[in-house]
Amino acid sequence: MRPAAPTNPWFPTRQPNPNARLRVFCFPFAGGGASVYTGWGAALPAGVELISVQLPGRERRIMEPPFRQIPPLLDALEPVLAPLLDKPFIFFGYSMGTRVALALAQRWKVRGAPMPLGMVMAAAGAPHRPRDSRDDLDDPAFIELLRKYEGTPAEVFAHKELLDMVLPVLRADFALADAVLPALPVSCPISVFGAHEDPHVPLAEPRALARADHR
Repeated sequence: MRPAAPTNPWFPTRQPNPNARLRVFCFPFAGGGASVYTGWGAALPAGVELISVQLPGRERRIMEPPFRQIPPLLDALEPVLAPLLDKPFIFFGYSMGTRVALALAQRWKVRGAPMPLGMVMAAAGAPHRPRDSRDDLDDPAFIELLRKYEGTPAEVFAHKELLDMVLPVLRADFALADAVLPALPVSCPISVFGAHEDPHVPLAEPRALARADHR
C-alpha cells in the first residue's frame, strides 16, 4: 500500500484532484480557518479542485504565531502556492481574505507572474480606501467589538483562558483586514458580493470595489 502523502499545513483539507482543470483558492475571514470551507468541494463540478488556505494561529496551526502584516504573510505563502499554479486558478476571499487575495494578485501583476482567471470577493470594500484601524483598541474595547460582530462563539467569552488564547490571533487578523492596499489594477475580472443585511460592510463599500478599475 502506498503511504499517504504528508499534509501541507497551509492546505490541511485539500483533496488533490489529478483531473482538475481549475483550482479555487479560498482565503478565510478574520478568525476563520480552512475548515470554514469544508463541504464546498463536494458542491463544485468534478473538474474543479478547491484549496482552502490555512493561516498560522488557528485550528491545527494554533501554536504558530499569526501574521500581523500582509507582506511577510505573502512571503511565506507564495512558495507553498507556487507548485499548485500549474493549472488555471481563481481566488475567493471573504472579508479579511479579500485583502490577502488581492495583495497576492497585485504582487504577481507587478512581477508578470501567472494571474488568476478571476477573483470573487465577499463582504469587503475597496481596499485602497483608508479605514479606521482597530489595532489601538484596548482589550475590553476589542472584546466588545468582537461581540458586535457575532462571529465568536459565546463559550470563548465565557472562559478567560480560551479568550486569552484567541485574542492575539483575532487582533492580528483585524490588522490584516485593516491594511490599506495600493490602487493597483490586477488585470483580471473581479466579482463582488455584499448584502443589504450586513451591518459591518454597507453595500456602498462592495459597490466601490466593483466600480474600481482593476483592468
